[in-house]
Amino acid sequence: MLNDVNVIKKTDPGGMLDLLIEFPGQLEEGRKLAIDADIRGLDGRNFDNIVVCGMGGSAIGGELVKAYAIDRLAIPVHINRDYLLPAFVSENSLIIASSYSGNTEETLSAVALAEEIGAPIFAITTGGKIGEFVRENGYPHIILPPGLPPRAALGYSFAPLLTFFERLNLIDDQSEAITETVKLLENGVREYSPENPWDKNTAKHLATMLHGTLPLIYSDDWHFNAVAVRFRGQICENAKQIAYSAVLPENNHNELVGWKNLGSLASLIKGVYIKDKEMNPRVEFRMNFMMKIQEELGTETIFMESRGESLLTRMFGIIQLGDWASYYMAILNDEDPMPVGVIDRLKAALGEF
Repeated sequence: MLNDVNVIKKTDPGGMLDLLIEFPGQLEEGRKLAIDADIRGLDGRNFDNIVVCGMGGSAIGGELVKAYAIDRLAIPVHINRDYLLPAFVSENSLIIASSYSGNTEETLSAVALAEEIGAPIFAITTGGKIGEFVRENGYPHIILPPGLPPRAALGYSFAPLLTFFERLNLIDDQSEAITETVKLLENGVREYSPENPWDKNTAKHLATMLHGTLPLIYSDDWHFNAVAVRFRGQICENAKQIAYSAVLPENNHNELVGWKNLGSLASLIKGVYIKDKEMNPRVEFRMNFMMKIQEELGTETIFMESRGESLLTRMFGIIQLGDWASYYMAILNDEDPMPVGVIDRLKAALGEF
């Protein structure tokens, strides 16, 4: 089925395939948007902390920047997925509103509170109410290309934010890492494309293994935690199939014990492990131990091994594989990967609330 290009395109009338193919270019274009952005009033300032306000596909860019730069950033970065703001936010905090649509109600609420506090605001959006707000009030911002589902605009939510951090001198120059990452992603498009047959296509193979199962995705809690969250979200939204993620070593201090009484779940669960060459060796040991325990209980396990030299390349290589695998899972489920009808239904209900 996954080797039949006609079946794939018929199941994907909205064109998610085209967005997967175009994804590598988003990193370069998003970086250019941030380089060209007017950030006067923010550059040269010292902030106590940074709060990225966003939800779903708009928030994951912030999560990934935080995970990527966690051992480089000298100030705390908090990802705020709520209507409210933490009590530590002050006029010395930098508030970043990340909303692809510009109409995310939780983000709008948090930004309004930031303005009351007097915190400086920076926005990354296609427009909407947030775009209107920052333009009217003279806040620095980046306007993204419109017309994409937020989850398919990851390059636009990640690369501008990473480059913005460079311009604030919070991290070092990322040009080489971006160049290597784009090259790997371009190669990945060829490797994972529908024309590449199942026996040579890692994404098709992974999709087949996860189809009809409950994937539990495990990673470290350092650089790859956000990568696991991204894969989980893509399975849910693209394939319309539930998935969960957890991090090590925390998992080993509680959830590990719960594996004792799986009952009928044992044959439905697939343990998916994200591994990286620079992972803490004790975390890798814990992963191997968990895989052994799960296999003893009758649960199959899979590992996803990162590729590339730079950390950025290794993270986005796993992200791309997960994106394509979730796409092929949608095809196997006979689901159009583009629409998210139940979320639209929820928004309509909230509008009446």
